[in-house]
Amino acid sequence: MAYSRRHRFLTTFLYQLPFGAQGSVFKGNKVVDQVIGGWELAGVLLYQSGPFLTVTVPGADPSGTGFPLLIGNGRADIVSGVNPYAAVQTPQQWLNPAAFAVPANNIGRYPTSPVGNLVGPGTNAVSLSLTKTIRFTETIRFQIGGQAANLLNQVNYAPPSTTFNTATFGTISNVQSAEGAGPRQLQVTARFTF
Repeated sequence: MAYSRRHRFLTTFLYQLPFGAQGSVFKGNKVVDQVIGGWELAGVLLYQSGPFLTVTVPGADPSGTGFPLLIGNGRADIVSGVNPYAAVQTPQQWLNPAAFAVPANNIGRYPTSPVGNLVGPGTNAVSLSLTKTIRFTETIRFQIGGQAANLLNQVNYAPPSTTFNTATFGTISNVQSAEGAGPRQLQVTARFTF
């Protein structure tokens, strides 16, 4: 559950622009076709909700079983009736510390905060490429283009710190980098095939 997302939309596309001899617009002679023909637009669209999060507490062992020692940290207790998310979510405060408490050790019960009961920031990323292929012969061709990962430069925050009772709890200190969701990156490419 920690690595799954409740909602995920991912699609890719490849579209040959309809210009030049291969298309239906601006058909002309061979020179015109070399200039305006051979363009392809490709893209990846990714929209997903955030990952499931679990609030943990260093050293908390309310059950007295020593289980948290095996996994690193125990879980926190939930304060009933308090929203676990900050009223206004910002990187400086994504989670509400008032919604959690440190359970006492050896009280004969497990923590009240379940595994994966919170959701982190989602992902919105649009990546596109535009390439042009120039054919010299059937086997010799040159391709040039540009690519943009996260073209709209959408800020996709990484999950916040979920270790309760620490200075960084509920804060976000980084952005996502996987699946083209990091800061916008532009790249020019060229390839000669023979």
